[in-house]
Amino acid sequence: MTRYPKAPAAGVAIDRLAWMSGWWSSKKDGERLEEVWSSPDAGVMIGMFRWIHGDAPSLYEFLVLKSGLAGLELHIKHFASDLAGWEQKDATTAFDLVRVEDREAVFASRAEENSGWVVYRVAEDGWLEFEEASEGEASGPTLLLRFEPVGRPSGGRLGA
Repeated sequence: MTRYPKAPAAGVAIDRLAWMSGWWSSKKDGERLEEVWSSPDAGVMIGMFRWIHGDAPSLYEFLVLKSGLAGLELHIKHFASDLAGWEQKDATTAFDLVRVEDREAVFASRAEENSGWVVYRVAEDGWLEFEEASEGEASGPTLLLRFEPVGRPSGGRLGA
């Protein structure tokens, strides 16, 4: 049984995901995680993620949420601590928005070798959750990260 849909959700405006915008942080067992999302502007949201082990960064991500031919797309570029990219120069790890409800967005992987999803949601306690889920994972998410809200963008356009 499929845990989430796989077909792109057509006609979803990027403003429906404005609840993701803000500065989100997590601390656990000597690790610090941070994710920052811009407000929607010009049909795009951009994000940044960093994972710090002890006093040294171990992973960075640049994220772009934008409209595509089939609907909203999430593109991620991963970088090691020395800024060496994980993906090929002209490639991203890409996902299609397949479902959005209130404060939850589900994205299906485009990669043939990965039939999974990533899910962003704001939980009842106000924390942002990032979940990786794989096909057939009945026992729960493959990865679940929780982020405390640290701040919200002021809204509006740059320079406004």
